[in-house]
Amino acid sequence: MRVNAVVSALVMMCLVGALHAEEGIYYALCPKSLNNPFWDEVKIGMDKAAAELGVKAEFIAPIEADANQQVQKIEALLEKKVDGIGISPNVPDSVIEVIAKARQKGIPVICFDADSPESERLCYVGTFNEQAGYEAGKLMKKFIPGGGKILAVSGGPGALNLNQRVEGFKRAIKGSNLELAPLQYCNDDMNRATQLIEAFVAANPDVKGIFGVGLWSAIPAANIRRDKGLNYVVIGFDTMEIELQLIKDGLMEAVVGQKPVAVGYEAIMTLDRLRKSGAKMTEIADDVDTGTDVVTRENVIEFAKSKGFNLK
Repeated sequence: MRVNAVVSALVMMCLVGALHAEEGIYYALCPKSLNNPFWDEVKIGMDKAAAELGVKAEFIAPIEADANQQVQKIEALLEKKVDGIGISPNVPDSVIEVIAKARQKGIPVICFDADSPESERLCYVGTFNEQAGYEAGKLMKKFIPGGGKILAVSGGPGALNLNQRVEGFKRAIKGSNLELAPLQYCNDDMNRATQLIEAFVAANPDVKGIFGVGLWSAIPAANIRRDKGLNYVVIGFDTMEIELQLIKDGLMEAVVGQKPVAVGYEAIMTLDRLRKSGAKMTEIADDVDTGTDVVTRENVIEFAKSKGFNLK
């Protein structure tokens, strides 16, 4: 029912958008990968904005997170007509050169979800990640008031947005009795995260909490807790349906959620505004904070309903 409603809404938006469509306008969003369910919701927002504007928008990315492949796909975009590009860099410095090439061609380029602040990108659209990580750290302190050993599992060591989350997390727990083990990286891969967490909890049976810096490590942390009958706190990131179910089931205490639909929507809307402003695009290019949500067992049912999810 929910899928049918979404399809109907998108059809209606396409009809509305067609009334003021700009024929031939094409925007591309280049996420880190295509194998992360987070991007599915970002794409919903992208499609919604494109339908409203009457333009074409497309996801262009490698299947798995890979900085070199991401750059190659963006390079290929520059060889055909594209009116604006949004990039979520796997590594901030890896996209500096290709962004410069796009800007030389007069193409507006923004970063979304993850930033490359030293590049010529015009602005950033997405979660302000350091503050989001700080909120996660506050939650960890709340659920482990007595302190103890905790682990954080991030994605790739070069991902600025993830590093910002970790820095915010560290800032929040500074001065507490929480002892953060050396950070581990799973390269946005759930199987790798599972291996890392299983090895850590086997070697550290006194672990009190795990911070999943993204859903790819938060979900395995909760599953291992269930499968091995362990009793540690799990604070995650993102608000996918599976994570909300894990909170309801008592296997995850809380998540700090981005607003992926808003990220995709605002990325396209921002590119459209910049393109239309022409030579003045640098004057109106302001960062866009798409906000965060904090979900715990107290509000998970209500939050899930707001997203159209029916938890078991």
